[in-house]
Amino acid sequence: MFRRNKVYSINKKAANEALQNVFAACEQEPNTQSLDALLIKNIANTTLVKTGKWMSIALLVLILLCPMVFYMAGKESGEKHHKTDIAVTSHYLDEENECFVMTVSGSDIDYEGIYAKKDDGSIIYPMETGSDGTVRFHFESGTLNIFIPDTEGGVVQAVLSK
Repeated sequence: MFRRNKVYSINKKAANEALQNVFAACEQEPNTQSLDALLIKNIANTTLVKTGKWMSIALLVLILLCPMVFYMAGKESGEKHHKTDIAVTSHYLDEENECFVMTVSGSDIDYEGIYAKKDDGSIIYPMETGSDGTVRFHFESGTLNIFIPDTEGGVVQAVLSK
């Protein structure tokens, strides 16, 4: 639509004379700048304007989309962290049987996923898990990091030291 169909070619001396004739016909003072300087300014201004326009549009789009990035990042991290209602309601150390007994309560507890890590990094599983929420670990001494997961991916960690 805005594309030039015809390209005119004229030598610079004839173009300069035509420009001076236009100024004389309009009763204006003659052009003092050379035609070469006018042509170079026109080319530079056109390129600068086009480049500046596209850079401004790109910057505006980036500015408008920036809040969306932070919103999506916050939404993603919000999905990963959910609250769990798992609680250790009671616990005691049964020294006679060398075990630690605790009672956990809450909804959606994954009793089969409960485990503990010893000081040396080895993983131990409960000796017994009762239907009333009682969990029994073999424990002699040291530190146990007990992990109690729920079915939605949340984990409650308890630390036992002796």
